[in-house]
Amino acid sequence: MKKLMLILIFILLNKTAIALNTSFLDYSAIYYFTTEDTRMMQQTMMQTLNTASDNTKITWRNPNTGANGYFIPSNTTIQNGVKCRNLTIFNEAHHVTGKSNYQFCKINNDWKIIH
Repeated sequence: MKKLMLILIFILLNKTAIALNTSFLDYSAIYYFTTEDTRMMQQTMMQTLNTASDNTKITWRNPNTGANGYFIPSNTTIQNGVKCRNLTIFNEAHHVTGKSNYQFCKINNDWKIIH
């Protein structure tokens, strides 16, 4: 069930159905997320991408589970009318942490992972 939820998150972010090997997510912080954790993380990520200034840390925490994380946007650019920004993502659940960096671009009013 958790792998299905994670696949759906990637599909929603990319809006492109592709075959994914999600075994790299096993025992990562997001592996332990509840539905509520995932919802809180996604809402905070969208808020960060849409409104946060570069180099501003935006945090989230679920008091019910202890899961938490933060986002830091940076290097915001607009090229050919497309807004792009790097996003540092940190999550923690069940004493497992994970940190990654992605580039997102807002295409057709939806944020998509580019790198």
